[in-house]
Amino acid sequence: MTPTAAPRKKLGFTMIEVLTVLMVMSAVVRIGIPNYQEIRLKAEAVQVVADFHVVRQAVFEYQAENNGWPQDFGPGLVPPELADYLEGFSFNRGRYQLDWENWVLPSGLPSNPDARTILGITIITQDRALGAALEELLGSTSAHFSLAGNYTFILETR
Repeated sequence: MTPTAAPRKKLGFTMIEVLTVLMVMSAVVRIGIPNYQEIRLKAEAVQVVADFHVVRQAVFEYQAENNGWPQDFGPGLVPPELADYLEGFSFNRGRYQLDWENWVLPSGLPSNPDARTILGITIITQDRALGAALEELLGSTSAHFSLAGNYTFILETR
């Protein structure tokens, strides 16, 4: 009698098994990364909208207490009149900046000569996807326009 050889145990994975797992993982990653990027973009847009509303609220509180509007100031800088209303708040937010707009129109608007002031908040970003998300979130509630990375939302015309 000859001794029979013991069956060999499988010690690893075959190349086909490894390639199959890699293909499945690749498909999952391809689906997941765009969704993650879209979620991240929407979250950032919501943060910008929240900042927009903080500034808007401060402007209207200033107007109620002072019977006037803060003067126009440079992008990324908190107007001095709003400093007490926005304590610790920055207009320079990294990937975007805020800019308070107070345009005085001596002759008024062509369609409305009595409208002597346009008030707005501009969000400055070079990220076009973020700008499009902002227009989607804020555009239906406010007149707005965009030009070269500046997305301006009109608060009021007086």
